[in-house]
Amino acid sequence: MDTGQKNIDVSVVVPTYCQERFVAQALDSILEQQTDLQYEVLIGDDASTDKTPEILVQYAQEHPSRITLILREKNVGITKNVWDLYRKAKGKYISILQGDDYWIDANKLQKQWELLEAHPEYIGCGGKSLVVNEDNVPDYTQSPHFTLPKRVFTLEDFLDTWQLPAQQGTWMFRNIFSGDGAQRYSILYQAHRHLDDKTMALLLLSKGSFYCSYEPLSAYRFVDKSGEHNWFSIHHTNPYRNYDMFMYPCKLETWARKNIDLPRTAHLGKRNPYRFARFVEECVKRPELKRFRYLLEMIVHSHQPMRYSWYVLKALIEME
Repeated sequence: MDTGQKNIDVSVVVPTYCQERFVAQALDSILEQQTDLQYEVLIGDDASTDKTPEILVQYAQEHPSRITLILREKNVGITKNVWDLYRKAKGKYISILQGDDYWIDANKLQKQWELLEAHPEYIGCGGKSLVVNEDNVPDYTQSPHFTLPKRVFTLEDFLDTWQLPAQQGTWMFRNIFSGDGAQRYSILYQAHRHLDDKTMALLLLSKGSFYCSYEPLSAYRFVDKSGEHNWFSIHHTNPYRNYDMFMYPCKLETWARKNIDLPRTAHLGKRNPYRFARFVEECVKRPELKRFRYLLEMIVHSHQPMRYSWYVLKALIEME
């Protein structure tokens, strides 16, 4: 099928980085979709140092009318990689699949396209994820802990819980990046180098609610191991992760106060007080100039400087 000669219904965005063990399974799950839709697959490899680029080149050669492959010469970070792919998306709708996840429903694209076509009030839709490990062994006792199962998920739900409507690999959403949307939403990579799911949720939910089915649509690969390149493995080796995870919602809140009608009493980052308290403890136990600079930055950018200044004072009093 020559997608270049027809209007694109769905753009499937696939960011990859050092996923040679998993990326073929991800691409097969996309290419095996049972649908009459015109869809394109946009793959951006972020300068992988393993055999991922070789695998991607082979798939692109085998499916030249379907796959557009971008091999980056320098690592730009997953969020800038994704933002650039969104800018190139020609579809009316966008779906995203990380290179180490895969879809488990061959009718995913068709089902979600039909739902969004029938319900213009929804900005996007998602479903359930099956949690698997690096060997594809499923864990039926778990679900992604950062999601909130709810049929219709709103911006208010996001602000109240700091949870996602569904794991990102299950999403399909309206393409908001056409026209001037690409530059207007550059916060997607400016807020964090590695995290974009909650940034994207904020952008989408500011435009409409999300519909979530209870159907399993994708497999979410959860790996937490030193030396791996996925988010949790990187996060848990970061000695300043509490600072990092505190600042992320603060940056989103700064953007939201300028660009959407965020209630004055609403603050992003449900766990920010916990993150801040932990970081204060770290400053006490492992004092260093860098940590104190980070602590000051957290207070200044918190949008609640009096509250967090009091937390520091309270911690010092309790230590006496």
